[in-house]
Amino acid sequence: MLLQHLPVSNINIADDSYRMTFSPQLENLKRSIKAVGLVQPILVRHTPEGTYQLVCGYKRVLVFQELNRQSIPALVSEPNELTPAQAFLMNFHDNAASRNLNIIEKANAVMKLRQFCALPEEELVKQYLPLFGEEPSYKLLHELLALSTLTEPMKNHVVQADIAVTSASRIAEFTPSTQQSLLAVLSYIRPTAGKLNELLSLIREISARDGMSVESVLERYQLLAIVADEQASPPEKVKALRQTLRGIRLPQLTERQQHLAQLIQSLELPDTAKLIADPYFESQKFKLQYQFSNPEELDQLIDKIKSAFDKQQWRQIFDWYQT
Repeated sequence: MLLQHLPVSNINIADDSYRMTFSPQLENLKRSIKAVGLVQPILVRHTPEGTYQLVCGYKRVLVFQELNRQSIPALVSEPNELTPAQAFLMNFHDNAASRNLNIIEKANAVMKLRQFCALPEEELVKQYLPLFGEEPSYKLLHELLALSTLTEPMKNHVVQADIAVTSASRIAEFTPSTQQSLLAVLSYIRPTAGKLNELLSLIREISARDGMSVESVLERYQLLAIVADEQASPPEKVKALRQTLRGIRLPQLTERQQHLAQLIQSLELPDTAKLIADPYFESQKFKLQYQFSNPEELDQLIDKIKSAFDKQQWRQIFDWYQT
C-alpha cells in the first residue's frame, strides 16, 4: 500500500460495498480535524476500473467534503493486495473496535460478514456478536438480519428513536408502503419497547381480523389524528393510542374494564387508595393499596370502606365481577 494525497472528488463514496456506518455523527470529528488535521489516513481500494473504492474512513471523507478540503491522505491498495473479504474485515474491525455501533450498523455488519466472508451462523453468534458488546444469541442474529428490509426512512427513525432490535425486527416484517404509514404515526411518539410491541401486535391483529391492510386500519380509525394532538404529551399520546387500539381489538373487554373503573370510582375511596383487579378478569382476587402518613388518614379509609359495605357497593362489585 502507498500513502498518497487523493482528490476528495475521486473517491466514490456512493459505493457502500464495505460500509457499516449509518446515520453518522460528524461534529466531534469535524472539530478534531479542524484543530489538528487528519490523524489517520483513509484506506481505499484502487479498482481495475480505475476508481477508488472506500474501505475505511467514510466519516473522514464526509468531513473533508463539508470543510471543502480538496485532497485527503489515503492508503491506496491495489486490487491484488486486498480481496473484498479482507477489505470488509478491515472496515469491520476499524469500526467495531473504536466505537459503539447503532443497531442498523450492527445489522449491516452481520449481513456483510455473511456476504463477503460466508461465515456460518455459529461463528457470527459466538465470535462476532460479542465484538458488538452483545451476548451470543441466535435470536439476536436473526433479528439483526431481518432489519435489511427496513426502508431508509424507517432505519433513520429506528436509530434516532433508539428503538430496540426486537421492535425494529417486527417493523421490518411490514411492507415498505406499510412502514411508510407506520412511520407517520411513530414519528410523534416514543413508546417503550414493550408498549411499541403491543401497539404493533394490536395493529396487525386488527388488520387480520377485519381483512384490511395496515394502512387502511391506520386511516379508518384515525390513529394519526390521535398522536398528532398538539395538546397531548408523548406519554398521553401513547396511552390514548393503546386505549383506542385495545377498544377496537377487544371491544367487550374494554367495556368491562371501563364499567369496573366506574364501580370502583363510586366507592369514593381516598385519592391515595387504589383497588386493583386483573385487567383480563382471569383472577377472582382484588388488591387494595393505600398510602397514609397518620392515623386519621387510615381512619378515613376505614370509614369509606365501611360506608361502601353499608350501601352494598362491595357486594355489587363482586357479584358483577364474577358473572
